[in-house]
Amino acid sequence: MQRQAHAAIGQPLEGEGHGLRRTGYLLGVSDLLWIPQAGLISIALGEMLAGLSGAGAAGPHSASVSGQLFLIVAAMVCLALLRAFLQNRALNGARRIARKIQSRAREHILQVAVERSPCADFPASGAFAARITEQVDLLGPYYRNYLPQVMRLKLVPLAIVLVTAWFSWLAALILLICGPLIPVFMALIGMRAKAASAAQQEELTRLSGMLLDRIRGLETLILFGAADRTEDDIRTAGERFRLGTMRVLKIAFLSSTVLELFSALGIAFCAVYVGFSLLGDIEFGTWGAPLTYSAGLFVLLLAPDFFAPLRAYAAAYHDRAAGLAALEKLAALVEEIGPGSPQQPECVFRDNPATVASKVLSSPPSIRFSDVTLCLAGRRIFANMDLEVAPEETVFLAGPSGSGKTTLLDCLLGFHMPSDGEVRIGGQSVRRVAAPLRRNVIWISQSPRLFHGSLKANLLKGVESGAPASEDDLWQALRLAGAEDLVRRLPLGLATPLGEDGFGLSVGEIRRVALARAAMRRNATLVLADEPTAGLDDDTAADVIRGLKTLTAGRTSLIASHDPSVLEMPGRTIDLADLVSGVREGAIP
Repeated sequence: MQRQAHAAIGQPLEGEGHGLRRTGYLLGVSDLLWIPQAGLISIALGEMLAGLSGAGAAGPHSASVSGQLFLIVAAMVCLALLRAFLQNRALNGARRIARKIQSRAREHILQVAVERSPCADFPASGAFAARITEQVDLLGPYYRNYLPQVMRLKLVPLAIVLVTAWFSWLAALILLICGPLIPVFMALIGMRAKAASAAQQEELTRLSGMLLDRIRGLETLILFGAADRTEDDIRTAGERFRLGTMRVLKIAFLSSTVLELFSALGIAFCAVYVGFSLLGDIEFGTWGAPLTYSAGLFVLLLAPDFFAPLRAYAAAYHDRAAGLAALEKLAALVEEIGPGSPQQPECVFRDNPATVASKVLSSPPSIRFSDVTLCLAGRRIFANMDLEVAPEETVFLAGPSGSGKTTLLDCLLGFHMPSDGEVRIGGQSVRRVAAPLRRNVIWISQSPRLFHGSLKANLLKGVESGAPASEDDLWQALRLAGAEDLVRRLPLGLATPLGEDGFGLSVGEIRRVALARAAMRRNATLVLADEPTAGLDDDTAADVIRGLKTLTAGRTSLIASHDPSVLEMPGRTIDLADLVSGVREGAIP
């Protein structure tokens, strides 16, 4: 599939990897341009010193020196402009690629979340939000700062050492001794930094989830007098997060100390050597001829730039630690919320799957499970299962918990793919039509989700794209679900705002509104319901059952339920405990 073009979440594509390496090389070339620029500076200052020592010399010689200085200054300005251009291009390129990787990582996580079965457990909203925002944001500094510095590090220090060795082998030796100590110590510190950063990210995730959960249940906490205890819990969690942040900062400051110490020592040793050589106190370290003023100044100008890539690499090492920790956490998140069984590659068809699905679902489809075997988490759920549902037939899936009722519905929607056998809808493989099928089915679950917004906006989410829906249609759907009186009693009617997850309504009221939303999908020809009356009182359950009878009329329907009242509806009842062989006790439902 196209979505599998990259190996793992948060990893750059092949072209992006080349782009990041290219930005690193551009940074390296801009640093290498400092070598001729430093040479021109040292030559210019040498000529000026020679001119001062030879004051009173002939006029033509003075004019010649002035002309040379003008050319040198012009060349220096050109090199400076070229360096600025290369650096700007490299930084903008790295920033652009990092943004693409972050956007694709978020898209991938959201896509995996969308493909998750609506019946499956999902991480706390606060934890999920923290990972898809803060942790994905940590990938940006890693890719735009750290990876280009790796390429830069391969070019600049070696080139500066070779150029320095041309004038003084001792100065080059000083750089070679002091330089590698920086990445060695940074690697040692980086191991600790990665562990601390991973722990801090996990603490942030827990804190975000805790805060969101407490805010959602604030009214309940106040009613039960638990607000003070909640305040203490939040204070304790905040203190843990503060201490973790300070641990990460302590490691970052330690790395900065190591960085500055060795770079300062290296530059100081070079300055001491050059100074004593020019004074005549040191007469070795060169290739025979004594070190001149221009050569000594050239070596001193190059020394800081030898350490500049090392310092930039070390400074970005903390970004690396945070980025790698974020990659691990995001990979764990995708594994946690990903499909229960691996999605097998889709075949290539001449017809568009959406077109095929629209043909299949234009009338109530037949359903067939042929010799289906399914394993989840190393356990066999179905073994050689056969099941056939005729068009417009209503089938009730009964059986004890763990017999596979919910898993069977998930297979029908393509959330689980069998290892053997075939699931077909309207004669077409579910692999072919699963994605468009999910957008054209009436789905009723025992834990429906309502969203922040008006009640009307929630009902309109059930309307097919492009289909008209009048206010009379909304009231008709509410009447079908037994929720008309409920909505008319609300102060603002259809405009009544709802909180996240239907906050402000009871469980039974949420179930009725969700049933009305399902009824808005008038063109759907397939109804799937999972324990639609679970946890409801008798009156609310009766309303839901009446609505189900209306929705299932003229549609192919599969309803999983333990409720005897639901099983008394017209249709065929199948006990999965008798139908399915190979189901193990305690299997995932």
